[in-house]
Amino acid sequence: MIIRSFLSLIITAAVGFGVWNVTTDNGISQSEADRLQKQSVELQQKAQQTAEDVREGRVDAQEAAEDLQDDALDLSNDAIDAASDSNIPDAAKEQLEEAQEQLEALDTDVD
Repeated sequence: MIIRSFLSLIITAAVGFGVWNVTTDNGISQSEADRLQKQSVELQQKAQQTAEDVREGRVDAQEAAEDLQDDALDLSNDAIDAASDSNIPDAAKEQLEEAQEQLEALDTDVD
């Protein structure tokens, strides 16, 4: 259940970063957008592999969730830092902040 929540959140973030990466007119450098998109894709792949590992009993679900959550928080923080220094719409910044709040709320649930 926890892994599914993370996987859904990560996939949503990956899609968001992919759309965000369409143009550099938003004030975010192309290299920064590329780096964030790469991080999100890597995290999505890690989440999918981790979910499979948990299903097959190779890793503990709690530990896997905490590891994925740490990575997702890092990505969220990087994205919010990039957004705060950019000209992206306020609605996009708000969505990133909401995603970060959800991840932080999950962090208290996991501990």
